[in-house]
Formats: sequence, structure tokens, C-alpha cells
Amino acid sequence: MFGTHYAVISSALGVSEANGIGQPEVGTLEARLTNAPDSMRLIPTHRGQRLPASKIADIPTRPSSIKNPIYFALTPQSFTDFDWLVVLNSTTYSRGGSWL
Repeated sequence: MFGTHYAVISSALGVSEANGIGQPEVGTLEARLTNAPDSMRLIPTHRGQRLPASKIADIPTRPSSIKNPIYFALTPQSFTDFDWLVVLNSTTYSRGGSWL
């Protein structure tokens, strides 16, 4: 519909205790992507074209949040579904949001 005039960006989160999101499990995308010294990163996915499917297909998916039902974990398909991934190591509760 929009062609090349838009990008689909997904966000990922390492830890948010206030939202019921603990440390990512070893091997998950969140664990791998937050294992860097920077607190935030913007990663181009290239729609998965530069990643061998066999390398990402077996990456485990972390459980969803206990308190926040709108949080969804990354999956191997995130590399093909999104143009970019914004990854935060951690965040606190948003004061403007409804209470969990």
C-alpha cells in the first residue's frame, strides 16, 4: 500500500521488573541483542535476507510478560516481519500508563 515510503519497526526489551519482564533466558534474541555495552540499539533486519534461515530458526522464544499482556517477545520471524529492531536493555514503568 505504501511501498518503500515506510518502515515497520519493532521494539524489544531486556528487563522491566515493573512490567513483569525479567532477565531474558539464555539463547533468546533478547538475551543476544542486549548483551552489548550500550543501553539501546537500532538494528536493521534487512528483512532477514542476510541471515541464513538455519541459523535463526532454532533460536528460543522467551515467555511473555506476567503483568503486561501487550508485551510480545521477539521470535526468529521478527527478522523477516520487521525492517528495524529497537532494543532497550531495560526500562522502568511508564507513569503515564495504566497501572498493572
